[in-house]
Amino acid sequence: MKIDPDRLRTLRDRKSFTRPQLEKQSGITVRTIQRLEQEPHRSQKTREDTLNRLAKALSVEPGVLTGDLPLPESDEVPVYDQAPKTRLAYDLIKRRYGVSRTEIINMAPLFFTLLAEGSLAWRRKKLKEVEEAYDHLMQIDGFWSGGSAYLQHGMDEGAGGEGESIDEADLFGEHLDDSFMGKPFDSSKNNPFTYYLRKLAEELTIPTIVDVDSGVLNIASDFKFPHYDICNEEIDHIANGSPIARICLETGCARLSEIPEQLMAEDAGEERAKWLEDKVLDIFKEIPEKEKENVSAKFIATSPQGDDIRKWFENVSKTRSKIEKEGDDE
Repeated sequence: MKIDPDRLRTLRDRKSFTRPQLEKQSGITVRTIQRLEQEPHRSQKTREDTLNRLAKALSVEPGVLTGDLPLPESDEVPVYDQAPKTRLAYDLIKRRYGVSRTEIINMAPLFFTLLAEGSLAWRRKKLKEVEEAYDHLMQIDGFWSGGSAYLQHGMDEGAGGEGESIDEADLFGEHLDDSFMGKPFDSSKNNPFTYYLRKLAEELTIPTIVDVDSGVLNIASDFKFPHYDICNEEIDHIANGSPIARICLETGCARLSEIPEQLMAEDAGEERAKWLEDKVLDIFKEIPEKEKENVSAKFIATSPQGDDIRKWFENVSKTRSKIEKEGDDE
């Protein structure tokens, strides 16, 4: 039997399984899974029992793993939505409102269109207010004629450009002169649509549910949408205040649905946090030693509790070194 390494990795990613999680589901050791994914010559000698167990855990026919059958179409969210924090946001929305990820995706065009048109309507309203304020200013008796001419030029340039941008449904102000957007220009913070989302969140006064301009955006730097966090207070509650447990959820080391039901009880906070912390350790143990420093640095950089996480990783490294030294002494 020969397992296709790329197929195995693809199917594991679709399930959002880490290697320890796949081991738990299939009974095949992490070491064997790693070899099958990274050492192609090993996959040529795979036992039928191993193939069948992995196929069952990944919910596919054995032939899919060997390449004899085509990959099934994924019913997961498209790959561009597979960032761990995005998956966590879907899970939190389902937990709070009882709405599935599929339902959200199906309704996304409606949600986005309503927000987009809402932002354009808001900009029209603000533009009208500016024009009315300008007309009022021009009617003030004795207003300096030079100042009037200067303001008139600014109004013609600014208001005219904004009006055209609105008419063209230019959500992100890409057709506006940068000089009107502020410097330095950050496309995720300074565009009109982001400003509208920020103001809407502020008006709703729900910072524990939606926090715009928070968190860390882990994709392209020219992304036009703002950084955000969903259900911050709920994440902290689930993590029982542990920055490592929170990192576990935000980086996809574990999904909410994977937490044992008994650990979700109100009085099981400490046990739940410990379970999540152990998941991070499981992942950390899989990472080659030369890459550990870069991975821990990324975890630290993506969390507002970076100092706590740095100390945790240092303690893990010290404990690991101590155990290895004791083993050598024996």
